[in-house]
Amino acid sequence: MDNEGYRRFLAAGDAERLVEALTEQQFLNPHQSVDEGIAAVVIQLGVCPGAARYAIETLRIDPLVSFGRLRRTELMQLGRTMHRLWRQSVVEESTPSQRG
Repeated sequence: MDNEGYRRFLAAGDAERLVEALTEQQFLNPHQSVDEGIAAVVIQLGVCPGAARYAIETLRIDPLVSFGRLRRTELMQLGRTMHRLWRQSVVEESTPSQRG
């Protein structure tokens, strides 16, 4: 069980906290790429980098586009998807293996 990953997940709060962090990052640095903005939020909140990468891929967001170009709805989708995938990774890490 990865207690540290679980603690980081709980400390970050819910999906809305991720959306707020993404919105703040977009406002403060609109000219950075989506990749750079997500990386900053990953560091700020301790989000699983794999979940963040997979969210970008799942939503088919161009990681090189300017972060300021994302619409509010896209930020909301991104934050919620990152949260869902991160939660899923935390659960998978904490579930004992079924191997026998």
